[in-house]
Amino acid sequence: MKIIWLLIYYLIGIYLPSSSFSLVGVRIRAYLVSKIFAYVGSNVNIGQGVYFGRGSLISIGNSSGIGEKSRLVAMDKITIGDDVMIAPEVLVLTGGHDYNDPQLLLREQVSTIAPVNIGDDCWIGARAIILPGVSITNRVIIGAGSVVTKSINESGIYAGNPAKKIKGLDGGV
Repeated sequence: MKIIWLLIYYLIGIYLPSSSFSLVGVRIRAYLVSKIFAYVGSNVNIGQGVYFGRGSLISIGNSSGIGEKSRLVAMDKITIGDDVMIAPEVLVLTGGHDYNDPQLLLREQVSTIAPVNIGDDCWIGARAIILPGVSITNRVIIGAGSVVTKSINESGIYAGNPAKKIKGLDGGV
């Protein structure tokens, strides 16, 4: 049955506008992903053009949103907590390629697959990239265009490539 919901999402839902005057597209997409994702909390906002493959390994908490044209490549679990804001065009990856064997072509190397976890009360800036195996604790801001290569275990503001702590949310470092 999920295949039917996926078809409806990718044929119709993905294209519905996200207008502040009309919540129809937002509500329809939220309903569709509730039939596709592993878990969907209440008051979820999925922007226009969001791609998530089959989506069955994705969970999103209450009052969280995924911005327009974001891509969630869920070869493993992606867990998004409560009150998370994901800006437009964010890329979340759970898979990649290893490159440790110099005798093999890169395309023949073993795939690396690892889950991604985004804690509660996080804000992921536009065009940020979150790589496989990353876990982000609660109350973290990721700057626009940042690349998160390692887990973040302390709340604060992170930016850059690779993302590094800029300052704490209380103003301290």
